[in-house]
Amino acid sequence: MKRRMLFLLVLFLVLSTAACSKTKIEFPDREVPISAEAAQSFKSKLGSLKTAPPGDVKIRFTESEITSYINLELVDEDMPIKKPIIWFSKGKVYIKGELQGDGIPVSGDAALVVDMAVQNSKLSLRVEKALISGIPVPEKVLNQLTSLISDKVTTQFGPVTVKELQILEGEAVIQLSR
Repeated sequence: MKRRMLFLLVLFLVLSTAACSKTKIEFPDREVPISAEAAQSFKSKLGSLKTAPPGDVKIRFTESEITSYINLELVDEDMPIKKPIIWFSKGKVYIKGELQGDGIPVSGDAALVVDMAVQNSKLSLRVEKALISGIPVPEKVLNQLTSLISDKVTTQFGPVTVKELQILEGEAVIQLSR
């Protein structure tokens, strides 16, 4: 009986420590509205990029535009994060949504902090932190997630030369060369 009580006590302590060690990601404190107009605005900006004459092109887009575009235009795409909300703040991209999909062994609320930069004239992405249902994702999985997101971005936008990237409060500005 004492062994069982001791086992239950140790189990309780381990589980309560794990529950208390849940990390949080502090998201910007602002609403990101989703609208067909914002999605269309982002789509038009992407279209102008494809039709622009050779040379430098600068695109400025908002959290609402990219969040709306992903939620309304890419709903049929095989994306593991459903209903994402995207914020631009403090030089980082913050993403929140529901992780679910075929081939994904876990599901739940997902939260990510992504660092984006320009390296060797290419867009470089690195998932700094990710949580699934409040539990930190291990570093090895973060590296795989970084590769997955990088591949999706390259597939979506193709090979372009990136000259500059600014992640501002509520918007991002990217200068490309075609």
